[in-house]
Amino acid sequence: MMPLAPLLIRLRLPLIAGALAAAGAALMLWSQAERDNAEASLRQHTTRLTQARAMHQAARETDTAAREGLRQIEVLRGQGLLDTPDRRAWQAHLLALQGRLQLGKLEWELGPFAPAARQDNAPSTAQPSALHVSTLHLKGEIAHEGQLLALLDRPPGSASAGLFLPRRCRLAPSQPTEAADAQALAIDCEIDWLFLQLPPAP
Repeated sequence: MMPLAPLLIRLRLPLIAGALAAAGAALMLWSQAERDNAEASLRQHTTRLTQARAMHQAARETDTAAREGLRQIEVLRGQGLLDTPDRRAWQAHLLALQGRLQLGKLEWELGPFAPAARQDNAPSTAQPSALHVSTLHLKGEIAHEGQLLALLDRPPGSASAGLFLPRRCRLAPSQPTEAADAQALAIDCEIDWLFLQLPPAP
């Protein structure tokens, strides 16, 4: 009769080996799952880091563009292009010239400030232009070209407001009359006064 202890030892060895093999397989599966989870977490964090870097770069570019825009606005303000021209001063200037130069036949029409015309290819839904213009239409008779130069000057005291731009001017000898000793010049001129009107801040 065989001793009982060696028999039990021989029976236990396969069980222990099987248990160790099962534990090893489970450990390998667990390790693989942990590795997969770690790789997925790494990919997720890498994606978030890439997105954060892209957002940071976009914020820096936006900040740079905003600073450049503010700098350009200050340049325009320094040049007077953001100041609304004084229409009353323009009117007073013309009345003073009419009296001083004795231009009794001078007529003018001062148009309202309005956005500059859109380009033909601009969509109908486009925002109105920030460039505003008022057009002065001069018409009448003057004695000589020197008087026209005075009329084409911007009003005094408005040297830094807007852009004063004579756009069109036509001179022609007027028909002499019995009351006129010298031949006068008929004028028909348009002068634009432009400035920028920034949209209100959101």
